[in-house]
Amino acid sequence: MTLSRLSSGRVLHVLLLAAALTLTPAREAHAYLDPGTGSFIFQIVVATVCGAGFAIKMFWSRICARFTRSSRSDSDRKP
Repeated sequence: MTLSRLSSGRVLHVLLLAAALTLTPAREAHAYLDPGTGSFIFQIVVATVCGAGFAIKMFWSRICARFTRSSRSDSDRKP
């Protein structure tokens, strides 16, 4: 099943579930976090920002069209 075939409601539910599972606090783990963990988290944040920027760049015209009206009326358009 491709992303284009999924309904927006289903995608929203999947994203909310993923966010809930990610943000759910875990019990005390008594685990060691090495210095590389901070670097890994930084890489995730940078990749997320770059991915969001790329997605916005690719769909910018659709995003703008959704929030703006056409300045020409229907009678001004050529058939």
